[in-house]
Amino acid sequence: MKRALLAGLGCLGLAAQDAVVFRSDTTLVRVDVQVLDAGNRAISGLDAEAFVLREQGQIRVIKNFVREDLPIDLLFLIDVSGSMRPHVERMAEAARRALPSLRSEDRVAVMVFDRQSRLRMPFRPGPGEAQREFENLLRSETFNGGTDITRALFDGAQFMKRQARKDARRAIVLLTDDETEFEADEDRVVRALQGAETVMSVLLVPNVIRRVGQGGGWGGVVIHGPNIPGRRGPVGGSARTRSAGSAEIARESGGDSMPADGASALETTMNRLRQRYGLHFNLPAGVMAGDQRTISVALEGRMRLRYPEATLRYRRTYVAAISSGGGAPEGEILETVPVRKAEPVITKRRTMDGSTTRGPSIVVH
Repeated sequence: MKRALLAGLGCLGLAAQDAVVFRSDTTLVRVDVQVLDAGNRAISGLDAEAFVLREQGQIRVIKNFVREDLPIDLLFLIDVSGSMRPHVERMAEAARRALPSLRSEDRVAVMVFDRQSRLRMPFRPGPGEAQREFENLLRSETFNGGTDITRALFDGAQFMKRQARKDARRAIVLLTDDETEFEADEDRVVRALQGAETVMSVLLVPNVIRRVGQGGGWGGVVIHGPNIPGRRGPVGGSARTRSAGSAEIARESGGDSMPADGASALETTMNRLRQRYGLHFNLPAGVMAGDQRTISVALEGRMRLRYPEATLRYRRTYVAAISSGGGAPEGEILETVPVRKAEPVITKRRTMDGSTTRGPSIVVH
């Protein structure tokens, strides 16, 4: 059967590396890799031989290789807390120009948040409904609440884990000022995104640029301030807020952050989400379910000489969903997601007056 299938592909003139394969006799791990040149532009046209992939420091064979062919499941996660209205208005205007680049097989969902998260639109194909939803939320959201970015990121990751397609590239685009009233938990959010096999990109609004000392300019990628272990006090913003670490979380997920300076920011972000290579390797023998493993990807020698200043973005770890050597149904690729269940969204939280409450969880249909 396999020989017949490969022969059929050969008759159609398809190269093996261009065929999008989602089924195999073994469990595969997928790593989405973005390659940028010195000008921060995506490098396209590479093949599997251009990459060297290591897992736990050992070179692994790239079994399947996909260019930009995968459909995208994209969640817009939009901060609608106080002062965010003008930024959301600009994003809605930018979406009119950026969303038409979506393909018919792509899907978009929209979620908003302040101190709570609300799913405004589940996954829908094409750009039309997403554009209408941006206009609807501007009419119906009050933009006067507080903000809990960490909780919103957990909610977004859980939504992607439950609702995104296994055979699609999964991505969250977050629009925020990165200022949260509650405790940040960057490591836990990164694990949730890994469990959802989701890349996150962040569009950061102006006050973040001022806080990290970019001189008021809007050019280039935002570099987040230092990640201080055990940080408790506010960082930037007002005396009541602190950084949620959104830019660092995006980087750890394999994504990036950009200043939300106009239509080009959203369009560039969406293009970068598609301009990624999918590298698949076999789950090594002896791996136990729940093991966290490291990944590194580099360009091979000739490509390094050709692109000496290239930057590769990808997730650096994964958690095995099953033990290798058993448990995988024949012919099925299993997602490598954490075995342990995500921690509850309803958490004991400290309010501004020092008391503790329990917030309601998001309702996702």
